[in-house]
Amino acid sequence: MKGPAADPNAATSKAMQAVDPALRAVSHPGDLRLLERLEEDFAFSFQQLRLFAQWCVDCRAWEETEFHARVENWLVETGSEDDAAGAHGMNRRQRGEQIFQSMQRVYAGIASKAKAYPSVGTGEKLPKHAFVEKELKGRIFRLCPAASEKAVCCNLKVINVVDNCAMACSYCVLQNHYDEAVIAVPVNLREKLAEIRLVPEKRYRIGTGEYSDSLLWGNKNGILGDLCDFARAHSNIILEFKSKSANVAWILENDIPPNVCCSWSLNPPVIIANEEHKTASLDRRLEAARAAADKGVKVAFHFHPMFYYQGWEADYRALIARVTALFRPGEVLWISLGCITMLKGFARDFRLKYRHSKLLQMETEITEDGKITYAFAVREKLYRNALAALEPWKGKVFQYLCMEHKPMWDSVMGFAYPSMGAFDDAFNESAFSKLRIEVGDRGCEVNEKGDRG
Repeated sequence: MKGPAADPNAATSKAMQAVDPALRAVSHPGDLRLLERLEEDFAFSFQQLRLFAQWCVDCRAWEETEFHARVENWLVETGSEDDAAGAHGMNRRQRGEQIFQSMQRVYAGIASKAKAYPSVGTGEKLPKHAFVEKELKGRIFRLCPAASEKAVCCNLKVINVVDNCAMACSYCVLQNHYDEAVIAVPVNLREKLAEIRLVPEKRYRIGTGEYSDSLLWGNKNGILGDLCDFARAHSNIILEFKSKSANVAWILENDIPPNVCCSWSLNPPVIIANEEHKTASLDRRLEAARAAADKGVKVAFHFHPMFYYQGWEADYRALIARVTALFRPGEVLWISLGCITMLKGFARDFRLKYRHSKLLQMETEITEDGKITYAFAVREKLYRNALAALEPWKGKVFQYLCMEHKPMWDSVMGFAYPSMGAFDDAFNESAFSKLRIEVGDRGCEVNEKGDRG
């Protein structure tokens, strides 16, 4: 005969000890009671209990009711521990294993299907941000942190300017780097830029939006002015301001060197509403890009990360059609395509922060360099759809896959660059030809620490 029911809120039972305390704190009380029953009646293991708790949190966030409904039906059909043993000819552990495998199949089916987004995004409880000033120390010029020798990489360099971002894109890797909502803006950027040494005859593409949005802060503490002066002094670089904001006021009001490119990450409105919180709308991003191009500033676009959801195919085609209708190929330096890429520890922290996101509802695989992304077949469909829409610009605007590997390049592009250096050369040849800048008329002494290729 069973004793008193265990307290679901206590961490003394095996079921509660199996679940991370932080995850337990955001779990539905009914799910915690189910955990207790699965351990008591069906001898679920620690690993099975841990996974079940994650599945429950995920399916509630995704608003997928099928998982819980199926679990309840299995338990009703099974009945008590004694019923399970007698009616099915199995002991409770065997019956528990059968139930777990059924749960696993249902969860996998829900995760792999094209998710359904509401047209209006659900609200997330996001922290307010505060500004602090910082003094840059050490090297601020280095290889892109996403670069990998196992992927086909373009040899982008980055300058670390602002730390953290006031935008709250659910998928952003910055959530793995910064625990607090504090934006650190440098006070000594000009001095640190003067320390960078470039090879005068070598061409560089340099990004500034890896650790924050490049345009959101405007010219706070003179950062855009300092960066533009740096670009003006080095004709052998293309300096990219990458953004999801519409803040181009400073760009429009000031003299911008011809080797500065303003780029925008773009997604369909439904993704912006549901996963790119506190960012500019698609209309505002495109208006900002059009205003910059009208001023003579070169622009670029990143369809990255692309999402697999109900309606994705038509939405991305419509998005790309808007871009190709609004801009001429000569105004656009490059276009990148990419998909969700997560570090292994990302999902745990994500479940605790975003209570309504469908981001994790995806069929995943682990890449050669240990990152988590969509399954190959899903990514392949996303890329083929986008490249078909971009066909009118083929050969006119440089197009590439970001953070992808040789098999995907071979499949959707028909080739893969043999090395980072070859990719870099082809990219630069295309981009610099549109700028019509002679490389090597200005430069500094040779010092390429951190440069691969």
